[in-house]
Amino acid sequence: MTDHLSETEVSLFRERTTGPTERERIDSHVAECESCLRRILPSEDTALVYSDLTEALLPRSAEEPFHLSNAEMSAYANRSIDQADRVIFESHFEFCAQCSEAVESLAASSPVESVSSSAMQADSPAQFSPGWSAAFQFTPARAAAGVLVAASLVLGFVGWLRWHSRAVDQNAQQASSQSPSNRPESGSPTPAPKESTKDSTADQFAVAASLEDNGRKIQLDNRGKLIGLDELPETSRSLVRGVLANKTLSKPEVLDKLTAPSITLMDPTARENTFGLLGPSGTVVATDRPSLRWQALTGATSYTVSVFDADFNLVTRSTPITVTQWTTPSLRRGKLYSWEVVAVSNGQEVRSPVAPAPRAQFKILESEKLLELTNLKKHSPISHLTLGLTYARFGLLGEAEEQLQILVRENPNSPVATRLLRTVQEWRKR
Repeated sequence: MTDHLSETEVSLFRERTTGPTERERIDSHVAECESCLRRILPSEDTALVYSDLTEALLPRSAEEPFHLSNAEMSAYANRSIDQADRVIFESHFEFCAQCSEAVESLAASSPVESVSSSAMQADSPAQFSPGWSAAFQFTPARAAAGVLVAASLVLGFVGWLRWHSRAVDQNAQQASSQSPSNRPESGSPTPAPKESTKDSTADQFAVAASLEDNGRKIQLDNRGKLIGLDELPETSRSLVRGVLANKTLSKPEVLDKLTAPSITLMDPTARENTFGLLGPSGTVVATDRPSLRWQALTGATSYTVSVFDADFNLVTRSTPITVTQWTTPSLRRGKLYSWEVVAVSNGQEVRSPVAPAPRAQFKILESEKLLELTNLKKHSPISHLTLGLTYARFGLLGEAEEQLQILVRENPNSPVATRLLRTVQEWRKR
């Protein structure tokens, strides 16, 4: 089972603004996902109502199937039942071979009364009251017939609602496309100006956002239809559609976890004799062997790097080195880590980060997200917009900024592209 439909997909599907490919995909999904089906269709939808009626009135699969009693089958064979019971019994015979064979045997062995005699008996006052009372008796056969009748009514009502909704939509579209001067009126009709028709069509398909992206144009019209990324998976298209519609990015929760509050270190090293860490810090990294970088400390003879997990347990530590960069061994994907560097200068240890600065933290990207990025890069031409937004959604801020800078160069006058780039840059500063 794939992931559930997003709110944007549900909204577009209800408004009938999805393309044929998207609608076919959503139809296939909701055929297997009752949760998404309930979100798209009203509670009185055909399949659900019919299922509820069947569950309420018909016996469970584990229950013993019901059969007509000997008295009921004898009454049917002797034609001494009313018309309502006859219809119900005959409906039962269609799917119950046991009762059908039994009543045929009774009919063959018992003399059948004449039709005229049965009719006279049914009309007589002595038999009217019992027959009327029997019509309201509950029997399993009548329960099954009740299910069929109720389900038929529900199906008919839902079908009428859908037909009525389509008719109203069509009438509304015809009314909106027909100007007052084109409608039939008494007297000589006045033809509508052609420019008015063009303006109406232009308003109906007005572009809400438009960007150049690696040699192609990406557009979102005012109906929420995305144009220009048909080859990408729906997850990526939905991300681009949502960002262009809102013209802003939502900050991923993982970044808040990586920007820890300030800490107090046990080592009282003087703050004026310290150095800074260059990264990674406050971001997600794609590789499971990140390269940790820091500033050089004047007079330092060696540096030792330590990496800790989210519970402050030591995961790995370097040997004393003289360079200002160290690549870690393979770390576990999906996990958060923090790191620090201890420099030796004039025989003293100098630690970074130093309080009140926060811990330097990063996260290793999950395997499934790495696969999604890998597949996205296989499409040609690469969409800098889609790739940049996906990087940002996963918390890979450096890569996201790089892709959005390319997008801004292609769209120097676009406020949307500029806003997206500035948003990611602000996230990196915190």
